[in-house]
Amino acid sequence: MKKEIRFQFDKSLKIGAEDFSPVLRENGDFWRLHLDYCKPGMNHELGVYAHEQETPEVSARDGKIAIEYPHIIAEDGTVHEIRLKLTVEEEEGALRFFAEMENHSKTRINELQYPLFEFNRIDGDFEDDIFYLPMGLGQKVQNPHAYTLKGHSEYMAADYKDVIRTYAYPGELSMPWIGVKSGGNYLYLGAHSDIMRRMNFVTAAEPRESKEEYLILSASSYPAALPGETVCYDGFCLALFDSDWREGAEYYRSWAEQSWLEPITRKDSVKHLHGWQRIILKHQFGEIFHTYEELPRIYKEGAKYGLTMILLFAWWKEGMDNGYPDNYEPDEALGGAEKLKQAIKEINDLGGTVVLYANGHLMDISSEYYKKEGFRYSLKDIDNNEYQEFYKFSNNGTLLREAHKTFVGGCFATQQWRNQIYKITENNLKYGSNGIFFDQLGIVYHTCFDTSHEHGNRIDEEPQYRIQTIRHIKSMLKEEHLHGTEGINDRAASYMDYLHGCGFATGYEPDGYPLIFRYVFPEIPVTNRFAHDERWDWKKQLNYAFAYGMIYDVSIYRGRAKSIEDVPNYAAYLKELIDLRKEYLDFFTAGKIDAPRSELPEEVRGAEFSFGEETILTLWNNSDKVYVLSYGADAGTCVEPGELKVCRI
Repeated sequence: MKKEIRFQFDKSLKIGAEDFSPVLRENGDFWRLHLDYCKPGMNHELGVYAHEQETPEVSARDGKIAIEYPHIIAEDGTVHEIRLKLTVEEEEGALRFFAEMENHSKTRINELQYPLFEFNRIDGDFEDDIFYLPMGLGQKVQNPHAYTLKGHSEYMAADYKDVIRTYAYPGELSMPWIGVKSGGNYLYLGAHSDIMRRMNFVTAAEPRESKEEYLILSASSYPAALPGETVCYDGFCLALFDSDWREGAEYYRSWAEQSWLEPITRKDSVKHLHGWQRIILKHQFGEIFHTYEELPRIYKEGAKYGLTMILLFAWWKEGMDNGYPDNYEPDEALGGAEKLKQAIKEINDLGGTVVLYANGHLMDISSEYYKKEGFRYSLKDIDNNEYQEFYKFSNNGTLLREAHKTFVGGCFATQQWRNQIYKITENNLKYGSNGIFFDQLGIVYHTCFDTSHEHGNRIDEEPQYRIQTIRHIKSMLKEEHLHGTEGINDRAASYMDYLHGCGFATGYEPDGYPLIFRYVFPEIPVTNRFAHDERWDWKKQLNYAFAYGMIYDVSIYRGRAKSIEDVPNYAAYLKELIDLRKEYLDFFTAGKIDAPRSELPEEVRGAEFSFGEETILTLWNNSDKVYVLSYGADAGTCVEPGELKVCRI
């Protein structure tokens, strides 16, 4: 149940509620700015702190407080002609935060941290607090205060002021919110903005030598407001619930449905998709592993184990991670265009699916496209240089691990880059692909400082153009085409038929909690990731994926294997799991996902899946002790160490 938050301004912003009396730091901040002189040799991150300001002008009425500073004072004592107006407004028991920055100074306003709360205590002791993060699929952290202290940079940052951890959205975070369960309450901080912006949530704690313990929860925006500009931000929201994190998750889903989320439907073809073989034909360093003529054989071998789709990488002449984004053309060395079309048709006739890869983010700086024009459309950093990315793939030598290729990312706030992506979409479909897969669209984001792009000075708005591009790609596809990308991002995912999992908790992590994303967006199929061979924990990884309703990304030896049967134990157990999944298919593909109603021991994982009037519980015992189910129709069921079971509730 949502609780009504009370708030007032008394030198700083104070909050509270029934049965919720947080202890805020004496003389603490509730906002911070960071300024940039934008000149060589001058300060590029000059801090401005709320507690160092002169008394602001404050007006309060009708559940709203406006706090205005006619100018601001930086940490070095300099005064800057920046009018800062901060507003807090009650909305159905929650608090909404607005900011307006009018810059008449000689600096750029790089960053605004608002809202910001400095807690000596939230509602319980720090060691008992639980931090819920939509990091990838989800993360659940005991004691966020101690977790934040482990983020000490040792060298790179001003840890003598605060020890800071950041959680970027879009990117690391799949949804723009964080939450802390403390005492009997769950405190939710979210970004409810119609515009999808690059931002960071922040936790911070005291420096090592401090005798005072505190935990900061904050959100960082990047206005990059130049002299003469006025920039506004809205949408940040603070809400309080009873101790269940799911109430905060439902709050976010409800807002998304009222704002940007269109109804999500799962195609029948996707309902019966239990995973795929991810195949690389020609690797980064040029070795050919398969030809087009081998694809039907590869498909048949995978289909025996329940895999009816091939996600085909490196099918073009330059090979994997080469040539982006020049036209993807079939390779004569692999058999040529007609052999590729023939192979796809043969697999389709067998009831299978083939989706051709493309990269939706990278430019190979050795490509003709980049040299002729692409450099104009690339993402630029704070010095207006390109962000560079490197992929150190090699055979069995060492030189390519050092003398690696270089890539840059395309900025979607340029019509030319968007057109190139549309051109690639049309190109891939003409070879018979059963859909389009664009790698990295859902996971790699940057602020962009190239003001010639459509975002202009708004360095944080490139993600919004990316989502518009994804929507247009979907409009180019036929109903039977599958649309997918890599990474876990809520807004991108809403237009996808599947997600190629990449990010936290797409493989087993001790503090992974994939129920977070799966609970909010159960309609979206997500694969596991990184179980590439029969390594020591391969069975654990497959069980983990099953327990949370994921489908399987099978890429043996990272796409180098001649057959899935190179790993016979893995293949046989995968078939068992897929067969078990088929028994309960409606639960996994059309049901609701929830946390188990009875708390499980730490190393016993699982989820409840409800369909109609029935509910099942997946149980995976990752401990070294027998677990006995204590509730439901199958109460008394024993789950042995390492065992996976499905129980009726």
